[in-house]
Amino acid sequence: MQTAKIQTTAERIQEHRVKLRVEMPEDALKPAINAVYRELSNEMRVPGFRKGKVPRQIIDSRVGADYVRNEALKEALPGFYQEALDAEGLEAIAAPEIDLKESAPGEPVVFEALVDIRPDVEVPDLGAITVAAPNEDVTDDDVTDQLDRLRDRFAELETIGREVRRGDFVLIDIKGYVHDELVEGASAPDLLYEVGSRSGPPKLDEELEGNRPGTILKFNDVATTGDAAGQELSFTVLLKDVKAKVLPTLDDDFAKTVGEFESLDELKEDLRTRLADVKKQMAAEELRVAVLDELVRASDLDPPEKLVEHEFEHRLTHFEEDLTRASISMAAYLKEAGLTELELRKDIRDNAARSVKAELLLEQVARDNELTIEQDDIGREIAYAAARTGSDPGELAKQLAASGRLGSVAADIMRRKALDYVVEHVNLTGRTAEVKGE
Repeated sequence: MQTAKIQTTAERIQEHRVKLRVEMPEDALKPAINAVYRELSNEMRVPGFRKGKVPRQIIDSRVGADYVRNEALKEALPGFYQEALDAEGLEAIAAPEIDLKESAPGEPVVFEALVDIRPDVEVPDLGAITVAAPNEDVTDDDVTDQLDRLRDRFAELETIGREVRRGDFVLIDIKGYVHDELVEGASAPDLLYEVGSRSGPPKLDEELEGNRPGTILKFNDVATTGDAAGQELSFTVLLKDVKAKVLPTLDDDFAKTVGEFESLDELKEDLRTRLADVKKQMAAEELRVAVLDELVRASDLDPPEKLVEHEFEHRLTHFEEDLTRASISMAAYLKEAGLTELELRKDIRDNAARSVKAELLLEQVARDNELTIEQDDIGREIAYAAARTGSDPGELAKQLAASGRLGSVAADIMRRKALDYVVEHVNLTGRTAEVKGE
């Protein structure tokens, strides 16, 4: 295709990759060449000439005309590349691989670019997708479960004389050694530990169960936290005390302890009301997840490998950072999860591919239905984010704009609107569908 400045051709070499060839006359470089000369003229200090008034001949004698031309090419190529994309109607999804062909002054400038492009996306027929809506009803079991949680929260620990059982709390001195040298991060005096919580060395729960106060335990195990994470240590544990939870009686007095309730029935009714709001919100989010899963499943879209690889690397990096913050080594995590590194990477990659596919589908839904984002939408999103982080909305908006992240905020809003649209147009079965149709 030819425009006023450039000639372009595009050849699809893979499903989501195109070779773009761009040719332009030397004259198209003139604005960029002039800009480079102006910049150098302002930077150079030449006796007898003021800043910005250094002649081109002197600049050429100092840096060379080829240097000026090459700098102009660096400045101009991104613009020519974008113009070529527009001319061919292509939407790039990643940075291109550009091959600038050699050319002498006066000859046409030619470059080729390998471009990963956005695939053609066809959204499945939403009316053919059926999703069972989650149940929002609050049951007696739900209320009982909340009461049990409250009783557990107000429980007291009572010293007992029997052997340790799962669910008990024990007071222990634990010491970890490497060749008789105490490891600080794996040692603690007077540690109150819940048996069965698996928050200590992997073998600790098993070693504690069945023993009585005064017992000294010795075993080898792999440390899962601290600087020694992943190393095998020798542990010595002194079992000093065994405590069990004593739950309060479920009666009117308990209700008064929990809050400003006159009776247990009043507490139950309050829990039921609160649970109704919570379950409604949870059901709405569960429905959105289920609808998106079905949309992805109904589509035969093959997500571009470049996007999948980028998302995979992003997720893997964040996962490794999370492990580091938790002082857990990758080896310790894999052992605890019963996974190999290959299995973990495959799982992360599969999730990355699903995420990319979902985003492409939602973006196409937004395009097909001409969904728009208003300035108020972005303002509300920034206000919510500021409230979550305790920051000033105005300052956060400035930070997002300065870092170029406002586009990501807008994209997230658009995808949410697209998912709202999908939820509204698929077939729902169950209580939510009945309410929706009222």
